[in-house]
Amino acid sequence: MPANNAQNAPEAARLLDQTYEALLKSDYAALGGLSTHLERELQSPSRHLTQADVGLIRRKALRNAAVLLAAQRGIRSARRRLEEIRTTASGLVTYDRSGRRAEVSESRNLAQRF
Repeated sequence: MPANNAQNAPEAARLLDQTYEALLKSDYAALGGLSTHLERELQSPSRHLTQADVGLIRRKALRNAAVLLAAQRGIRSARRRLEEIRTTASGLVTYDRSGRRAEVSESRNLAQRF
């Protein structure tokens, strides 16, 4: 959307833009308030929405959904990595020939190893 038309954009589109900016900045704390306002605006729009307005809102919502999915994948990956670090710190981790993890607990003492 051209910048000069941003003033004429429906409130839902502006809220979706703010949500997008918060996602890009990883400002997850802001998302709760924005989603509450957006939900309220979508349930009871502050102005009559034209077909073009609805199309704009839909495109921005799809854009945000893609960014949310990417953020979710990143968070999931970081959680897996943290779990790997914790697991490695608590014991030896090896891999079999097919690449599957095979964890060895440190709870065995030296005599049990031989």
